[in-house]
Amino acid sequence: MQPIIETKQLTHIYSEGTPFQRAALNAVDFTAYRGEYLGIIGHTGSGKSTLMQHGLLKPTSGQVLYEGQDIWADPKLTRQTRFNVGLVFQYPEYQLFEETVHKDIAFGPGNMGLDPDEIDARVRRAAAF
Repeated sequence: MQPIIETKQLTHIYSEGTPFQRAALNAVDFTAYRGEYLGIIGHTGSGKSTLMQHGLLKPTSGQVLYEGQDIWADPKLTRQTRFNVGLVFQYPEYQLFEETVHKDIAFGPGNMGLDPDEIDARVRRAAAF
């Protein structure tokens, strides 16, 4: 089975080249397969959030693969991947920024430029756990 998301030798350094330089990730290999439910645990500052944000953050070095393709190889692929991968925060009750859960879930699909009926259908599917 092919991984859906994978990192290869992923390294991320914050404030590189400054006195505040700090490696958050150092050569991390990670693999997730379709249908898996995974939890990432560790101490504060261990790199959990940095790892999960690598659809938004460009790695210092290494690769982030989605369905076998390096998402940073082409800006169009980076953008398309962001439409297919989501992130659920540990404490979503502190992350909501809209007045209803429906509007909050609709934020991402709305940014994709989808029509209102498609947005509503996606919100209802996503909320029907």
